[in-house]
Amino acid sequence: MQTILDVVKDCDNFPYEDESQPDLWKFCLPDDPRPHGLLIPSVVKAMPWTDSFQLNHSAKTIHLIRPAGINWESKCTAIIDAQVQLAREKGTFPALGKPRHEEFPIVGARFRVGIDRSAFSMFGIIGRGVHMTVYVRVGESRELKVWIPQRNLNKATYPGALDNTVAGGMATGEKPMECLVREASEEAGMEERILRRDVRAAGTVTWLNVSDERSGGQSGLMNPGILYVYDMEVEEDVVFKPVDDDVHAFHLMGMEEVKEAMLDGRFKPASACVMIDFLIRHGIITAEEEEDYAEIVSRLHRKLPLPSSIRI
Repeated sequence: MQTILDVVKDCDNFPYEDESQPDLWKFCLPDDPRPHGLLIPSVVKAMPWTDSFQLNHSAKTIHLIRPAGINWESKCTAIIDAQVQLAREKGTFPALGKPRHEEFPIVGARFRVGIDRSAFSMFGIIGRGVHMTVYVRVGESRELKVWIPQRNLNKATYPGALDNTVAGGMATGEKPMECLVREASEEAGMEERILRRDVRAAGTVTWLNVSDERSGGQSGLMNPGILYVYDMEVEEDVVFKPVDDDVHAFHLMGMEEVKEAMLDGRFKPASACVMIDFLIRHGIITAEEEEDYAEIVSRLHRKLPLPSSIRI
């Protein structure tokens, strides 16, 4: 049986002693010395780089060269897309898959630039999303229970795993609340008016993850992540049912049942971290009972090695 700290480490699994990332390549944008992505050596070596990119082997940096023209910023997304498409046409990365036609932003960039979701991890760019935990207090004892969805059994990533009530990635130009409203409607059929009235922002959860076979793509890729976390309490008569094909079923689970499922490895790793954060904030996991409490809390809020803001 795992410990709660083991569950956190399953998501935040890049070694802290390697935080200088000596073997990783840094991806940089024009006129910006800050790195915005972390690429593993095998990807850098195999990628059929075009002359739009400059590789510095001694510094292990990959710079997107500033395009010509006064509106060069608007051309950068297309250049990255063309690079990915070239690799796809050559069959360089068999696990890359087809374009998702869902653009994720390069977080912290000083201008609007993104990359198709299918190639996001290839460049090791920060992924952002929203996760909401919906809970209810049941009966006279006011026992705390949460609505937990089980992912579709045929999903490419973490099929059949348990998740947070509402979860999804943030597209380019999308604010956290906009994303939450969209995902809540698509996945759980929630009304925007009620959601905006009752939801409560609860901070963030961050990690630095190295992908494995469960992610459905190439293993070993860098996946730094930021999740904007929300809580929402509902009445006992509210029942959640699947709306789209992403969810197999919703389960109303008590706190001990949730902890047991996490320790059994039944949760998607990032969602388990959000659930642990919820349990800490609601006094279910405490320093009195959990000897790794300080380490757990720290690991849920890891400082990322890439900028999360244009001002950093």
